Amino acid sequence: MAACSSSSSHHYHFLFFYLLLAFTVSTATAASCSAADRAALLEFRSALSDPYIGVFSSWTGSDCCSQWYGVSCEPSTGRVADLILRGESEDPIITRAGRSGLMTGQISPAICRLNSLSSLIIADWKQISGPIPPCITTLTYLRILDLVGNGLSGPLPADIGKFSQLTVLNVADNQISGSIPKSLTQITGLMHLNLGNNLLTGSIPSDFGNLKMLSRALLGRNQISGVIPTSISYMNRLADLDLSENQISGSIPASFGSMPVLSSLNLDSNRLTGGIPAEVLGSKGLGILNLSRNGLEGSIPDAFTSRSYFTALDLSYNKLTGDVPKTLLTAAFVGHLDISHNHLCGRIPTGSPFDHLEAASFSNNDCLCGWPLQACK
Repeated sequence: MAACSSSSSHHYHFLFFYLLLAFTVSTATAASCSAADRAALLEFRSALSDPYIGVFSSWTGSDCCSQWYGVSCEPSTGRVADLILRGESEDPIITRAGRSGLMTGQISPAICRLNSLSSLIIADWKQISGPIPPCITTLTYLRILDLVGNGLSGPLPADIGKFSQLTVLNVADNQISGSIPKSLTQITGLMHLNLGNNLLTGSIPSDFGNLKMLSRALLGRNQISGVIPTSISYMNRLADLDLSENQISGSIPASFGSMPVLSSLNLDSNRLTGGIPAEVLGSKGLGILNLSRNGLEGSIPDAFTSRSYFTALDLSYNKLTGDVPKTLLTAAFVGHLDISHNHLCGRIPTGSPFDHLEAASFSNNDCLCGWPLQACK
């Protein structure tokens, strides 16, 4: 029995030793860093200058997987999986500096050698300039590409559709020019797209609706022209669509009114013509609708229902005629309403939501009267 106990004890000691050895090997593997990735990171760093915060001060030693700010590795391989450098964040390194980040230089093509990258976030550094390296599309495992808030210029890579795993593409607030690549619509898993506040020209690809997983499409504040593709209407997961402050012409697709989860639609400051589709105004899910500063004509459809719930409805600065729709009185809620600077006429209905609106909501029309404007004669 003692021999058995001794054998059992020996077995457990061996098992413990084996597990300890495995853990040591595992830890060593997790802590090791690919020499090629380390070299690529150092080359990437050499193309940038961070004079105020010192985010790269930790990039010393041979192990880029341990303590290098913004760098995370895949434990089993030691390959760099995430590079996350945000100039505006609540990270201690930013808060200690007492200022948001300011970095100059360019994104080195060396970044493309980090071919196991899953997330690449170089955001809000304000003065990182130059192009997005075209070779970036070779990062086939990339799921998040966030380069918002820099000074990047040049076009989006023409073969951007090679990002087969991408779910987030955010290059807003840069100076990116050229047209939206046609291959973009091949990234069928894309969920969040933000190209806003750049210098993009040309039209939206006609098959934009192929992006079936997209929940946010933010393309505002560019120089995009052409018409709104009707294929967008078939994007059943799209909740937010922003095409504002562009040069888009043509009419508003009536089929937007039947999009199941569309809650925010911003088409303001374009060159849209035609009427406002009754289907859009009568949409059950829309909470924010901004059609201001276009060339829309005709009357405002009397299409509101008890399920209409608008936190903001802006139809100002158009060529709308007729009177104020009486069905607005049946709406469940209208927070902000602006129908100013049109050619509307007649008596403003009394009751909610009109009893809490200011005169500015109705100003500069042809002959509107009643509260909050002057009394009708």
